[in-house]
Amino acid sequence: MTVRRYLQNWKGVIYNLAFFLNGLLIFLLFFEKSVAIPAWMFPIGRLHPAVLHFPLVVLLLYAFWTMIVEKEGSARWNVELADTLLLLGTFTASVAAFSGFLLSKEDSDVSQTLQWHKWLGVSISIGSIAWYGASKYLLPWRMPAKLFAGAFLGLLLVTGHLGGNLTHGEDFLALSPPNSTEAVNQVSIEQAEIYENLVKPVLQQKCYACHNADKSKGGLQMHTKELLAKGGKNGMLWDTTKPDLGLLINRVHLPLEDKKHMPPKGKVQLTDEEVVLLAEWIRLGSDFKEKVTALPPQNPVYRYAENVLGGNRTGEVYDFAAADPANVKALNTNYRTIRQYAPASPALFVNFYNRSAFKSSDISDLLPIKDQIVAMDFSKMPVKDEDLKVIAKFPELRKLILNFTELRGSTLGELRSLSKLRVLALSGTGINNASIKTLNSIASLEKVYLWSTGLTTEEQTALRADKKIRFETGFRSDTVRIALNPPTIENEQQIVMGDTRVRLKHQIPGTQIRYTLDGTVPDSTRSPIYNEPILLTNNALVIARAFKSGWYGSSSTQKNFIKANYKIDSVNLVSLPDPKYKAKAGTTLIDGIKSAAETGSGNWLGYRDADFESYFYFSKPVAAKGVTVSMLQNIAGFIFPPARIEVWGGADEHALKLLKVIHPALPARMIDGTSDILINASFEAPALSCLKIVAKPIPKIPAWHPGKGAKGWVFVDEVIVN
Repeated sequence: MTVRRYLQNWKGVIYNLAFFLNGLLIFLLFFEKSVAIPAWMFPIGRLHPAVLHFPLVVLLLYAFWTMIVEKEGSARWNVELADTLLLLGTFTASVAAFSGFLLSKEDSDVSQTLQWHKWLGVSISIGSIAWYGASKYLLPWRMPAKLFAGAFLGLLLVTGHLGGNLTHGEDFLALSPPNSTEAVNQVSIEQAEIYENLVKPVLQQKCYACHNADKSKGGLQMHTKELLAKGGKNGMLWDTTKPDLGLLINRVHLPLEDKKHMPPKGKVQLTDEEVVLLAEWIRLGSDFKEKVTALPPQNPVYRYAENVLGGNRTGEVYDFAAADPANVKALNTNYRTIRQYAPASPALFVNFYNRSAFKSSDISDLLPIKDQIVAMDFSKMPVKDEDLKVIAKFPELRKLILNFTELRGSTLGELRSLSKLRVLALSGTGINNASIKTLNSIASLEKVYLWSTGLTTEEQTALRADKKIRFETGFRSDTVRIALNPPTIENEQQIVMGDTRVRLKHQIPGTQIRYTLDGTVPDSTRSPIYNEPILLTNNALVIARAFKSGWYGSSSTQKNFIKANYKIDSVNLVSLPDPKYKAKAGTTLIDGIKSAAETGSGNWLGYRDADFESYFYFSKPVAAKGVTVSMLQNIAGFIFPPARIEVWGGADEHALKLLKVIHPALPARMIDGTSDILINASFEAPALSCLKIVAKPIPKIPAWHPGKGAKGWVFVDEVIVN
């Protein structure tokens, strides 16, 4: 009966809860200096940005409503609805104020803005409960109620504005958004300063929100050069004597789940290019006045400036209209960036990233803006000869960079249609002298880069004698040696069945390729020489290097090949993966496609709060002797080998026996980078029609890890039966 009575009087319950929260809040404020907030309550405080909008909107609506009511009995006024609206605003205002108080007690310097925002927020909470309590006397059609509503309206707006300043900075309303096409960096590369025109805009977009005059988290303010150089409570932001370059770069590289990771989880993160920019600026001495032109063109800061500022442009005037900004925005992806080629210019410059994600369609997708693209950079992308037919459809191209792509040169003649092409970069490709001669038919072509190609010394000399085109072939002498680029492993499919042969190649004729299958790095004397495709009989890690007289040996290239003897016909994924890492569900495990060793590739099944558990079925019984589970390891990203793997088998899922239990060795220290791991389980069993595999994530990350005590992740992408 008591419960039913309370449910019937729900408004009274809500009002009493709001009254209690306000009383608790006043008590905490009165004894604020003596209050120590337990760590488990801080997540409640971090809900403040999520809950504050509801009372703000509801109370604004009620205040406006009160101000427009004309008289008693007005059709504009609904007593029951108005009472409910004010009560909900009162309760949620008290929740927002309480969570805001908890948030203010986290490790952050208390600024004047924060103090004003906190006390005004408390005033709103107390004022709203007083308003509700006196609502029977403050009749909305009377002047006192309207005056109170107007004052309350002003209080809401001022408090909200101060909160916005804390979150986004005082000049948030005046700043252009990060993706704005307005001229934030409209300066030529010759005039640009590294800090002012490259580093500072990154800090403004990604760091100022938490490190400004009003909100200096960790005692750190970054909005002036002096305060940036000074650092915060934890010291200076950079130290070039340390391998990690100090606090700033260290925090950027922490796992996203780590509370010290910067920018915090939920904020817009730094791109890989921006991280490289900050690290290189610090490595160069963090000079606030140094110009971009003081750096060599090979420096990553210079290359970043070319992309962001438009590069060292000639000031050419273009006679075509600008592309639709909506089109440009839609075509920008994580692996393809499109930027203005020069300040206030309609010309566009396109860069491609991430070799494993590249597809030929990424080129043809750009055809809607083909009349504005004047430069394209495909460096290290798997561009093939047939792709030149599509590239030739971009009539405004002036500069085309194809360094270290997979070109052989058979279709170079397709570029004849590019009547405005002036610069062509073909370094590190497999082109030959005959294909290069076709370039003479491009009347506009002025310069061609041919470093590290298969051309002989005589062929290079003959090309440099050409008076029409300037061929850059690199520097050679008897006393200077440069390193070869690594060989290429041609096989794309890493999960193989039957007799499979691995094919290796190198663009430079006369280059010797040596390889290993045992995980060791090939040397120039003892490792096997590649003369013919390598036959694989088992799982193998193929590592290859290139060697040639007069050159330094190349760095190594490698690829893991997994041998599969039996095809799995179907799969039943019992436990669902985390929604962020769900790939293609069960199909991911048997599609025969090995995912790239990247957590964000979209092809991994990720588990942390549940065990990985799945059934695998064969249409006909198989004489399986083992399974291989392909997994991912990224220790810094909390991704570990599983604590335990169980392999079950039998005639069907109701008659399974435990065939094997494995406890994979766990790392004893931090290991850099992301890598594939293959966990093999061999067993003796009669013919099987069904397998079940269970992989349990580690329940607690070891004490040596920054995330000690947290749950580990398990990432799976393929199961192979042998």
